[in-house]
Amino acid sequence: MRPVNFIKVLAILSISTEMSLAMAQNVTFSINTQAERKTISPLIYGFNAYADGYGRTGWDAHGGKANLDSLNLTSRRLGGNNMTSYNWENGVSNSGADWCHSSNAGVTYATGAGEPSTTNGLAYYAPGAGIKAFHDQSLALGTFSLLQLPAAGKLPKDIVNLYPPSTCKGYDLWQSTAGPSNVDVSRWLDIVNDKPAAAGSLSLAPSLSDNVVYIDEELNFLVKKYGKASSTKGVKGYELDNEPDLWHVWPSSQGAGTHENLYPKLTTISDVMQKNLALAKTVKRMDSSAQTFGPALSGYLGLFSLWAVWDGSQSHQPADWNQYYAEPYLSKNTGDRYRYNGMTFANVYLDTMRKASASAGKRLLDAFSFHYYSQASYDPANRVQAARSLWDSSYVEPSWITQGGNGFTDGRGLEILPKLKQSIADFYPGTKLAVTEYDFGGRDDVSGAIAQADALGAFGQQGVHLATYFGDVEAYIAAGFKIFRNYDGNKSVFPEVSVKAVSTNNGNGTVYAAVSAAAPDTVHLIAINRLSTPLNASLQIAHPVALNSVQAWGVDASSQAVTMRAGLSAIKQNQFSYTLPAWSVMHFVVKP
Repeated sequence: MRPVNFIKVLAILSISTEMSLAMAQNVTFSINTQAERKTISPLIYGFNAYADGYGRTGWDAHGGKANLDSLNLTSRRLGGNNMTSYNWENGVSNSGADWCHSSNAGVTYATGAGEPSTTNGLAYYAPGAGIKAFHDQSLALGTFSLLQLPAAGKLPKDIVNLYPPSTCKGYDLWQSTAGPSNVDVSRWLDIVNDKPAAAGSLSLAPSLSDNVVYIDEELNFLVKKYGKASSTKGVKGYELDNEPDLWHVWPSSQGAGTHENLYPKLTTISDVMQKNLALAKTVKRMDSSAQTFGPALSGYLGLFSLWAVWDGSQSHQPADWNQYYAEPYLSKNTGDRYRYNGMTFANVYLDTMRKASASAGKRLLDAFSFHYYSQASYDPANRVQAARSLWDSSYVEPSWITQGGNGFTDGRGLEILPKLKQSIADFYPGTKLAVTEYDFGGRDDVSGAIAQADALGAFGQQGVHLATYFGDVEAYIAAGFKIFRNYDGNKSVFPEVSVKAVSTNNGNGTVYAAVSAAAPDTVHLIAINRLSTPLNASLQIAHPVALNSVQAWGVDASSQAVTMRAGLSAIKQNQFSYTLPAWSVMHFVVKP
């Protein structure tokens, strides 16, 4: 889900920042291929597999499998608000606030499972049709599948109207609800993670009349169909639902949750943890080789306190927040209130998962997942800088998060990935980091390619395990991916070993560098010009062998295509210079 900007900064701040950056026209990029070497996870080049706000599906929006193949991506997630209420037994899901709280066939149809049946009672689709279509596509593309499972507690039973009107008027007459005032229990089913023995063995043809959906039965369906995660075709990962910080109705006029009918009360930390732990145990019982991801928080406020809102007169947090808003979660008893930049709930979640895993005798959480929609990418001038909040301590984004007096970073850089890695080191070592939704915008503007490339570079350099863009990978967003995954049209890629790469001015331009174990003498550089004017770059490479050949591919405002570039200077003593076009991303391949 894309949260809105809660506080907008003065426009003059953005203007003055752009002017100060535009005056500086030179940068030096220094690379050392023997320093800071770390393996880049191949799974960071991923996307979410069904429709974004444009209403098109992840399988056919790009012209079908051929165009998806050309993107050469590595992971896919089937997740989002509709998956919180996805009923695998017959393919029904509830849109929540995204679309009139309607129960419909949106997820299953969008995954490519075909039209729902209108003549077979509650059996709109065969069991698991949507998740089967999704994973079959992943297998065809050769990508990792991350499948979101429901945890909130209720699932829809039926489709009321296959083709509802374009507005929500009249929906209150029929919409499914679990609310306390007008319960319609006939349209909602209970989630039960583990099928009791009294209900019989796990079935590949689940009952549609028992008013229960068993999650272990869903997992059994997938394991029987594809094998376990450790097998060639098995589903590799499962996410423990989606954005629990937005399930409920917020006590505020400033926003609303996504599933106020499905989840009519305010979430608490204990409730979210109980639901995540119970689901994780079920996943590991059914397939110990599968990776678990959670809690898929919607953004910074989720990381801060699960949720927090101001209703105009007072602040609200989860009812049990005060027992967690304390040490060791605030600073690990160091007294440094900025050790985690206020991301306290992340610490609570990790520590609770660690303790439960110790009790269970097995790891219950493999990857801590969150969503990132920048609060500082609302125009191109800000968007080209915005991804720096993922990694750059010197970048203070112009948003409510860093604004002084709000109690978050108080004028400091957000540094979200390094701070979360500190959380993991302190509270659950060995946990991986995943960004399962993100989008900086700019699909039809070159600033989108810059932000996308910067994010991918940061994910690799910072050791992120998996990242899946939320939206259609098209236009300049596709260029941001292709500069890493298919820069020459032959599926040549940015290699797998990240090395030290430093810029003298990250506000002007940033560089990422990598080498390959298969061709260790060749150096790949991704250079970003954030300025609206050309940037004179000096590239200096410390490398064990002499380099004397360089080729370049890039994208800029002249075209959405990644194209080969000319005008490269000669290399002398492993150094060369190049003038980066205004607002551009370049991929240099430097060889002996």
